[in-house]
Amino acid sequence: MNLPVPRTTDPDSAEFWAGAARGELLVAIGQDGTPVHPPRSTGVNTPVRWVAAAGTARLHTWTVSRRTVDPAFPAPYTVVLVELDDHPGVRFAGQLPGTPELHAGMPMRVEFADRDGIAVPQWIPA
Repeated sequence: MNLPVPRTTDPDSAEFWAGAARGELLVAIGQDGTPVHPPRSTGVNTPVRWVAAAGTARLHTWTVSRRTVDPAFPAPYTVVLVELDDHPGVRFAGQLPGTPELHAGMPMRVEFADRDGIAVPQWIPA
């Protein structure tokens, strides 16, 4: 079973995916200097530049799925939500296999998983 893959050609997020392909986690910075996440082209804070993030984060929250809903994601697995260390307020979701021992605030780091040739950021305990 193939996992879903993101659309990497969307003009609002193509630069993010290009960075991921290089092994870089990028954050869009808006006209007022604050992160715009997820990136979008509407409103007054439209991203004007992309900056590299350190790729370190703290675990914000998580949930464990003990039932397989989609064959592409066999249970059990854990969905994590992390907040970047160097860009407070910017959060990313990821998926870990099984039911790892986790606690709020624990250090996490980005790891890029290959999905049909597309680098997708995932988060693992640091």
